[in-house]
Parts: sequence; C-alpha cells; structure tokens
Amino acid sequence: MLTSVIVAAAVLGVAKVVRDWLVLRQVRAAMEAGTPEDRVRIGLRLAEALGGGQAPAAPEQAPEPPGGEAVTPRR
Repeated sequence: MLTSVIVAAAVLGVAKVVRDWLVLRQVRAAMEAGTPEDRVRIGLRLAEALGGGQAPAAPEQAPEPPGGEAVTPRR
C-alpha cells in the first residue's frame, strides 16, 4: 500500500515537471518569435499566472482587461 502511494506521488511529480517544461518551451518559442510588444504582453501574463499580478498601468494607458476582452476606454 505504501509502495503504491510512493509510486503514484513520483509519477504525478514527473508528470508535473514534464508539463511545466513543455509550457516553458512554448513560452520561450513565443517570446523569440514575437515583437517587443508581444514579449511584454507574454511576460505580464506569465507573471500573472505565476502569482506576480499585473503591474500598475501608466496614466496614459488603460489597463488590459482580463481574458483579452476588448474594451474602449471612456474619456
């Protein structure tokens, strides 16, 4: 019983490492292929996904809505 729990935990750990490696490989490819604006956008989304949150927007910029929704700022 204990052996099966240890084996299951090891398999889940390896699966998480492989999944993270695949995600980071895709992020790296997107960063290399993108424009500077794309790199900033990808970096902000990655930071948000990792728990860093979104940096405060400059006064002349409207913050990007969550989920990529298009919103026209009011003036």
